[in-house]
Amino acid sequence: MNSKNMLMILAIAIGTALLLTTSKEDYSEPIAVPDTMAAFADLDIDQVARIEMTQGDASVILERDEKEWIVPSVWNYPGEKIDIEDLLADIRSITAPQQRASKPSSHNTFEIGEMAGLKISLRDSTGTALIDMVVGKRDGFQRSFIRLAGSDEVFSVSPNLRSRAGFAGSTLEAGRWTKKSLFELPQSAVVRRIHIQTAEESSVLTWKVESVEVTEETDLLGGGEDPLWMVQTPPDSEAVPADETTVKGIISSLNKVIAAEPLDPGDPGAAGLDPVTTFIEVELADGTKHTIQFGQERNLTVGGKGVAARVVGDPRVAMVREWTFASLVKSGETLKAVIPDPPEESSENLQPVPVPDNVEGTEAGSDR
Repeated sequence: MNSKNMLMILAIAIGTALLLTTSKEDYSEPIAVPDTMAAFADLDIDQVARIEMTQGDASVILERDEKEWIVPSVWNYPGEKIDIEDLLADIRSITAPQQRASKPSSHNTFEIGEMAGLKISLRDSTGTALIDMVVGKRDGFQRSFIRLAGSDEVFSVSPNLRSRAGFAGSTLEAGRWTKKSLFELPQSAVVRRIHIQTAEESSVLTWKVESVEVTEETDLLGGGEDPLWMVQTPPDSEAVPADETTVKGIISSLNKVIAAEPLDPGDPGAAGLDPVTTFIEVELADGTKHTIQFGQERNLTVGGKGVAARVVGDPRVAMVREWTFASLVKSGETLKAVIPDPPEESSENLQPVPVPDNVEGTEAGSDR
């Protein structure tokens, strides 16, 4: 064996020994829960008044406004309460710690360093920190790496703290923590009239049966030979039967209109909402009206296309996905029921016309 091969084998042996030594030093069997981490289980979620999250240059602030959450950095839009409370519940449920490292040099490996680490601070109404920690990458499917503020020790804990939709896997963006529901029909709402306006046309859908007393059990989408919904395009034209499947689809879509991403409410012109040319107005049986206005179409930052939208009476402006817009704003031709043409009379049912033997001025069998 020549000297070159000997040196290569020696280098491999030294590298392996160093790796084993480092692993033995940094990794441990399951350990007793540190007192600071053990206190997580006693966290009173109702005492958390502010959540501060930073990752690299990105930051998100969530603040409790009485029992609701707001996102100050997104024009004080309401926060997605379920996602925020699920995050707090995850933090409170941290358990089964296993030490994985104890030196700052290991932090990049676990994505828990200064830039890659997700810093989370929970504070009460006085600004006092209740929990300060840094979350790294996930450890398998159900665990994640964390370290406590002021400490270099890295622990693998349960659960996976990055699994929340607000993190989108590994990034931090304030808009993802805003309330997703832009509009929902009130519970037990009964729709009686729908006005759809675009730049090109205006259509009005009306429930025809005016003499029936409307209750929560009233079926406003009943079928049958006598249609319950009529449409006028334009509104002053003759009413014709509406396609009730299309009407039912519009009402179903109104049950939950989801915002894809928030927009600046202070510049409606940039969103194509000044002036408004497209909207859907819904009138309920109790006389209340709800209007969703639509503006400019543009690409979404999360992929796909969307349309700017806002609900009259709600300060928020948001993008909704293109298919959401299409499910609500229909053309007049789409709203009209397709009336099948009467069947053509079969030739088998036609009676032959008798031809007389003699026609005045001709002889039978002669050419005309």
